[in-house]
Amino acid sequence: SRFKIETPIGTYNPDWAVYLNKNGEEKLYFVLETKGDTSFMHLKTSEQLKIHCGKEHFKALDAGVELETATSWTELRKRI
Repeated sequence: SRFKIETPIGTYNPDWAVYLNKNGEEKLYFVLETKGDTSFMHLKTSEQLKIHCGKEHFKALDAGVELETATSWTELRKRI
């Protein structure tokens, strides 16, 4: 609840921030939004807009952080 991103559609609060230890360095790599369905078209418009704004926010920071959608942390771990 402390991690908030101001967007044109209001405050966005992603579900998880994932730090990974890679090459001896702990770094924020992913911000995760969990949904029951990861198909963008199956989400409500407000959820689509939040995810879009979150992705654009991290893209603008240009710090190697990505916003990913997944149904669970377990699912994301399988992808990375």
